[in-house]
Amino acid sequence: MIRLPVIKTVFGAYYYLWEERLYLWQLTLPPLVVLAILNTLVQWGTVSSIDIGSKIASIDIYRSGWVAVLFYLAFFVNIWVWLSYSVAWHRAYLLRSENKDVLKAYSWNGRQVQFLWTTLKIFFLMFPAMYILSHFIILGVNGAINLGVNGALPIIFGMTACLYVYARLLLWFPAVAIDQTLNIWPLWQLSRKNGWRLASVMVCTSLPLVMSGFLVGLVFQQLGFFDQSNQSLSVTLLGNLFLEFLSFIALAASISALSFSYRYLLQNKNSPSGSI
Repeated sequence: MIRLPVIKTVFGAYYYLWEERLYLWQLTLPPLVVLAILNTLVQWGTVSSIDIGSKIASIDIYRSGWVAVLFYLAFFVNIWVWLSYSVAWHRAYLLRSENKDVLKAYSWNGRQVQFLWTTLKIFFLMFPAMYILSHFIILGVNGAINLGVNGALPIIFGMTACLYVYARLLLWFPAVAIDQTLNIWPLWQLSRKNGWRLASVMVCTSLPLVMSGFLVGLVFQQLGFFDQSNQSLSVTLLGNLFLEFLSFIALAASISALSFSYRYLLQNKNSPSGSI
């Protein structure tokens, strides 16, 4: 039985970031700056008011016309960057001989649409699991109220089951990025008996950067980076630049780990590669 090496995969993902640090920086810097500027302008043009009544907090957000345009522009730019960045980094890892071209990576090539369609397919496949999870959450909340900590077990069970299914479906992404046809059954067979290992890889790869982002966010909050009434535009931009940087590094690390997992399982699987 093929066993995906969790520790080797996680360390290998971060080593690849260092090994390809020049291309990583070239691929990351342009969208990082653009998104940080857009998010900063949106934050500065947004006014929030909180009205608490009858124990329910309602938040009203008012934007001028240009800020609303920037908000939607930032939303669509985020989607485009995520699609292009993901495809480019998967291909850089799996197709080492392919020329690494930043302009080509962010140019229209049709793979972004395939990647988005794959995302939607995974979402629809996960929908039944998320529907069941919602019922587990309701049971868990009611159980926690009536039974204490043990009553929250349905929530833990439901979230764990969703993570397991999601981790196995993630192998779809590297396949699509390198133009390989991968249907649901071969995909499921490829990750057979490695679901928990895939889930562990994704959690262990993301956790250091998630924790770093959380700690940095706390520090920024203490320094007043998120206090719009007291900070300058440059301070807001600095905070957004750093948080965007952490987000891109986390994305690249996760993609590297996923690509390693896909290649490792594909090369070591006993099933014919022609069916994948």
